[in-house]
Amino acid sequence: MDEDIPELVDVAGVAPEVVEPTESVGETTNVAETSDKIVPATILTGYLGAGKTTLLNYILTANHGKRIAVIMNEFGDSQGIDQSLTSSHNGATVEEWLDLKNGCMCCTIKDKGLKAIESLMAQKGKFDYILLETTGLADPGQVASMLWTNEELGSEIRLDGVVTMVDAKHIIRQMGEHREDGMNDAQRQVAFADRVVVNKTDLATREQVLEIDEMISKINGAAQILHTQYGRVAIEDVLGIGAYANVDPEIRQKSYVHTIDTSIGTVMLSAPGRLRWSLVDEWIQELLWDGRVPGNEPNGEMQVMRLKARLAVADFVPVGSDQHYERATIVVQGVCEMYDAFVVPDTTGLTADVPYKLVLIGRNLPEQLLQKSWALLIEHSLIK
Repeated sequence: MDEDIPELVDVAGVAPEVVEPTESVGETTNVAETSDKIVPATILTGYLGAGKTTLLNYILTANHGKRIAVIMNEFGDSQGIDQSLTSSHNGATVEEWLDLKNGCMCCTIKDKGLKAIESLMAQKGKFDYILLETTGLADPGQVASMLWTNEELGSEIRLDGVVTMVDAKHIIRQMGEHREDGMNDAQRQVAFADRVVVNKTDLATREQVLEIDEMISKINGAAQILHTQYGRVAIEDVLGIGAYANVDPEIRQKSYVHTIDTSIGTVMLSAPGRLRWSLVDEWIQELLWDGRVPGNEPNGEMQVMRLKARLAVADFVPVGSDQHYERATIVVQGVCEMYDAFVVPDTTGLTADVPYKLVLIGRNLPEQLLQKSWALLIEHSLIK
């Protein structure tokens, strides 16, 4: 990540701001339990003016009872907060984690994002969550990749989810802007999101809000949509959401929306039973690493941005582990070319209403070819 980042702060003793319940489109996930060793990190992104500053102000001042480390980008819309938390030494901004009264911390440092997080982890034990706010034009996929590719941080931090805030008054125009080189920044932020917070719904008509939901679902049918006003979002809606630990069973596939690039969308592939993991793994590698539909020639246009899957597999061995699972339920999470797979408790079973599936979010996804390729994989890997 090329943007500079601000410092940490701790909060307590301030009268809590009233946060009204957030209206949700889809099922809400409870706050995930945190580990003593692995800290969940949420990426907060969105255009300037979407409402990130209001949310950050609440986190840094209210008595919500959570210990949150907030890393803010001083060139983003959190600048007013950052200035009061930055300290200088010989004219240069230095890393300094400030403890706030409500138990939180805040950091505003002039350094690369990775340095900010490494500095934060030196104070591990003082916080339970990390919230990384990115600048308005930042690519959340690059930030997520940064956390995954750093082996040292990977053992201490778990990517918990990407939350994108959008302005209901302007997002229709922003997502409709044309770019010659592909999808625009608003579309990209929605595509990478696990949750999209539609803020300022009081400034839009009911019909406009419905159109916004339709546009978001067209790009990312797997993201949960929340409606709110004045940036009032419950902490539980943005932290500890466990988006990378599971896959939402509800995938919305809406009808055609004429105001956005129709090449961006979601493809869902169903898995009717238990699959041989080695064959599924090869299929995913060919898709993400070779940039082609497995069994077909690359066309140079397909772009997979997110991959999410919940599968029943056989003969699964986690990467970097010697443990062998003869049968397991796994979750696969991918961002661009990178992906990871891990075992999760199977609370549903193969005959339950929650289906096993693989979801792709991206641009120029050839759905018919993908379905045909996946069906061929099922034919060869399904354990009958």
